[in-house]
Amino acid sequence: MAEAVDSSTQPVTVKKKKSLSIEEKVDIINAVESGKKKAEIAAEYGIKKNSLSSIMKNKDRVLEAFESLRFDPKRKRLRTAFYTDLEEALMRWYRIAQCLNVPVNGPMLRLKANDFAQKLGHNDFKCSNGWLDRFKSRYGLVFRAQPVETTGVSIDPSTVWYQNVLPYYLNDYQPKNVFNIKETGLLYRMLPTNTFAFKGETCSVGKLYKDRITLAVGTNMDGSEKLPLLVIGKNQTPHCFRGIKSLPVHYEAHRMAWMTSAIFEQWMQKLDEKFQAQQRRVVIFVDSFPAHPEVKNLKSIELAFFPSCLSSRCVAMKQGVIKSLKIKYRQCLIKKFLSSVENSKEFTFSLLDAVDTLHLCWRAVTPETIVKSFEEAGFKSPTGENDTTDAERAAAPDLVGRAPGAGMEFPEGLSIEEYAALDDDLQTCEAAPNDDLEQTEEGKPDETGFYTSDEEEDSGALEVDLPLPSKSEATMALVTLKKFLRGQDLNDELHNSLADLENFINSLSTK
Repeated sequence: MAEAVDSSTQPVTVKKKKSLSIEEKVDIINAVESGKKKAEIAAEYGIKKNSLSSIMKNKDRVLEAFESLRFDPKRKRLRTAFYTDLEEALMRWYRIAQCLNVPVNGPMLRLKANDFAQKLGHNDFKCSNGWLDRFKSRYGLVFRAQPVETTGVSIDPSTVWYQNVLPYYLNDYQPKNVFNIKETGLLYRMLPTNTFAFKGETCSVGKLYKDRITLAVGTNMDGSEKLPLLVIGKNQTPHCFRGIKSLPVHYEAHRMAWMTSAIFEQWMQKLDEKFQAQQRRVVIFVDSFPAHPEVKNLKSIELAFFPSCLSSRCVAMKQGVIKSLKIKYRQCLIKKFLSSVENSKEFTFSLLDAVDTLHLCWRAVTPETIVKSFEEAGFKSPTGENDTTDAERAAAPDLVGRAPGAGMEFPEGLSIEEYAALDDDLQTCEAAPNDDLEQTEEGKPDETGFYTSDEEEDSGALEVDLPLPSKSEATMALVTLKKFLRGQDLNDELHNSLADLENFINSLSTK
């Protein structure tokens, strides 16, 4: 009898099958493709060899499920179909495009796949980079430059892009999840008097060049979210940053204060982590520059590259957002100069002052300005005709009128808008990774490879050499601020911010 019981219980153990998550299956696939022995892998995961073979047989489905984010990686089973009707429709469209000499690239093919999936009822389909790569491999698609035909029929690339590419992105993403990023150069200490030395020059050498930084500016389409500014300076640890543990912007350094592929990739990874935490999928439109590479392993960001043949008209940030930021910044710079002179104080303005001023002005750029900029770039957006240009100009006459009294020579005929745009054409991105750049007499790289600037040391960081204020001094300053604000009409948000600030100071250890 005992032997019968043992034999009856034996099949239960044999039939028990371990169920693996999609994440574990991906790890197994990677292990096999790295050359690890299948027997060792099977033993490590507690599965049989035939189960491992089954996983490898369905490798494409597993990777597609993992990469498209349509499944929880902890899920055990895949319930997908092979989208043969979708692939047939996509190939028919591709062949027609070839016959019409319409250039087709990866983003266009991806968008068209999503469009066909929606029309065919595959609501769970999302064309990931992995799916697209495997589709191209199955059908042997290689995108090459289109041959020039002598048919006399010319195709405007911008028309093709606006009609065949942009609409699909806008259909796939809500306006709050559509972003544009653009770099711009800034001579952060250039006063109107300095423009004599700059106007009509390339500003590749000289005193002004030492004061240059690059800003990367980005917002979403409906104006509800501005990305934190990315500021790229020449020195990794500027003198004025000494003792500073946090900044209101993201700061990076490069010997020419340019955007590089490494800085861009690191920035995208940080933004991707932010959007992952928010459980969002976003698309970010950027220029096709060597400094803007395809960034691998992004989970929540899809990068969309403007074709190099398109003009800057399609870049939303160039249609008013950057202009608004720079006008506000230049006005603040002039006000700080005039205030110093009128109070008989020496005017100093460091990179840290520039960072704080940029953050202040970036907060003041309005959603209306952003929405209008996207509209003028050809992106559909909610209707909104608000224009902040008049408000920005309104402050200019007072500043121009006060300038002579403070000894500032404001060039005749130079408007605030022209003054703000003088550095718009500064180079902001390296032409190719690891380019060998000629060193100028104005700056030489230090041991870390970043440039230092004597000008930054001499005229920008005088106050930073003093000890940082103590906790009691900060508390008294806050008391003074609250007394001043009691005479103003504050909203609840500002009252809450003051309370949060006081609580934060109180929580700090006494120094």
